[in-house]
Amino acid sequence: MNYDEKDGVESLARKLDAHISGGNPESFANGELNELGAEYKKQIGHARTSLLLLYRTICPYCEQLKPLLKDLANEYKSKVYFAMLDIDAIPSAREEFDVLGVPLVIAFKKGYPVGRVEGLRSFDEYDRWIESIHQGMNPMLIKDGPSTQFP
Repeated sequence: MNYDEKDGVESLARKLDAHISGGNPESFANGELNELGAEYKKQIGHARTSLLLLYRTICPYCEQLKPLLKDLANEYKSKVYFAMLDIDAIPSAREEFDVLGVPLVIAFKKGYPVGRVEGLRSFDEYDRWIESIHQGMNPMLIKDGPSTQFP
């Protein structure tokens, strides 16, 4: 795909996105990394595009990732809902999402998981991944990064 074709596809994706959302910004996409509790499924399902960080407070990679996701949440304000869930506080999430290590970021479209990245990656890698998901394209594959594994 040459540059003009890619630009045309991205323009079409933006128009389709505006049409689907009625031109209204996502009310849940508040530009923050929101801490979730037991009602996480309901909250994730409200937004058209959501990202959920599954983490543990004892994970050093998780603590490094939080500021990156906060910056990305601000960048994608009114487009993507960003949330985080402590799997030690909500242990059922570990089994539900088949968590083998943290940090784990799962992307959702209308409440359905469409992609996941395990481990710490760069800001640019997450940015490209999120943009592809938000535009409705197949999420690109990102190799796993450093993570805290479970025994």
